[in-house]
Amino acid sequence: MAWVLYALLFLPAVLAIAFVLVHRRPVRVLAEAALPPATISGALDPMAELDALLVELEGATVRIDGADELDEHAVVELERLADRFEAAAASLERVG
Repeated sequence: MAWVLYALLFLPAVLAIAFVLVHRRPVRVLAEAALPPATISGALDPMAELDALLVELEGATVRIDGADELDEHAVVELERLADRFEAAAASLERVG
């Protein structure tokens, strides 16, 4: 009598396994586009970039120091350096 109860207990599990084995569905794999590798924009070391800008500014001010008035080339060079300093400051704001 106990074997009938065991059979009734395990019968649903056996039927479920048999159903899954008999009625297999084909596996569908959806192709997904791969993302491009991540890149780092800007300088890898903002402090090194800032040091290089300071050296360049020092060189520019030494060249300008002996002149009584700034010529057009010196003004353009100082404006270019100012723009680069602003860009470096903006990148440093994102770091911290």
